[in-house]
Amino acid sequence: MAETLIIVPTYNEKENIEPVISEIFKHAPGADILVVDDDSSDGTAEILDRLSKKDGRISVMHRLSKRGRGSAGIEAFKEALKREEIKYVIEMDGDFSHGPQYIPVFLESIKDADVIIGSRYVKGGEDSDRGYARIILSKAANLFIRKYLKLDFKDCTAGFRCFKKHVLASLDLDNMLSREPSIIEEILYESNLRGYKIKEVPIIFKDRKAGKTKLGFIKLMRVLIDITRFKNRRNIDILTNEFRRFGFNLGLGLNIGGFIMFSRHKEYFIWFTAAGSLSVIAAISAPRLLKPVKKFLEGAIFCFGRLISFISLAIAFYSIFVPIGAILKLFNKDPLHQKIDRKLDSYWMKKEQKAPSENFYERMG
Repeated sequence: MAETLIIVPTYNEKENIEPVISEIFKHAPGADILVVDDDSSDGTAEILDRLSKKDGRISVMHRLSKRGRGSAGIEAFKEALKREEIKYVIEMDGDFSHGPQYIPVFLESIKDADVIIGSRYVKGGEDSDRGYARIILSKAANLFIRKYLKLDFKDCTAGFRCFKKHVLASLDLDNMLSREPSIIEEILYESNLRGYKIKEVPIIFKDRKAGKTKLGFIKLMRVLIDITRFKNRRNIDILTNEFRRFGFNLGLGLNIGGFIMFSRHKEYFIWFTAAGSLSVIAAISAPRLLKPVKKFLEGAIFCFGRLISFISLAIAFYSIFVPIGAILKLFNKDPLHQKIDRKLDSYWMKKEQKAPSENFYERMG
């Protein structure tokens, strides 16, 4: 049984798919291949069916209703998780832009990592055989994604990657937002948030051997929009969980207060328990309703803290300096007293009016 499953999404790849599969088996004869075809209209599906009948290592997933790089990848990952013998999952394109010769390098590098990225932008990597306009557009998109998602990787848009199975098992694949190529960034973003060790391996990315690219400018813009959507949704989820925890903690505190009031036979215990119950219900059903309550309590606690801090400083000041002043007064000591130097005319001036004597001086300023 194979430990490695290689996923290849396809759509109209009749010129490339058979030689790609042949090249994959040349470098990884012990691996299985799962091809996810999005109802290709050029005969790709028929070629795949013929190949799968000849070689048991090849399986084909025909998708007739759903289309898109994102949903194809998600369904393929789910299929990989069903296969108990699989330990490593590799995803790659079926147009020779991702060289099958790197598969053994990935499988060696994954031993001390959780995710391997085939990177064009680390030392030894290269983006070749493409026009300057596409290279510049790709690098600009990659820079935006790195900064926006706060990913510390050189190539965040690479679709040639290797995962340990437990990484994919930990992801909530059913709730992934991306249905287009942005699934690449969403999977990487979620893996990074979970603290997995992600390593980049240099590859030389080449333009497809045959056929036309499916990633145009409009689709790239949709990818960037999807990236902002799943990050914002993640931020909303974090805030929702924060409000939910606040609601449960507040409800627990109020109910404890109500129990104490009840044990002391105070009739207003019912207000504590009622407020605590409402807080728990809001935390379960609509946690964001607790936002104004949380903001109000945070503001009240902040103001109370500042007041306590001011009072504490005042008490400390008087506790220290009042006794010192009393002791100095008792012994007629004035540490602030300075001897008057009458020679410094620029510092001292003679008081002209109501001076008790000619030697009476008054300090300037």
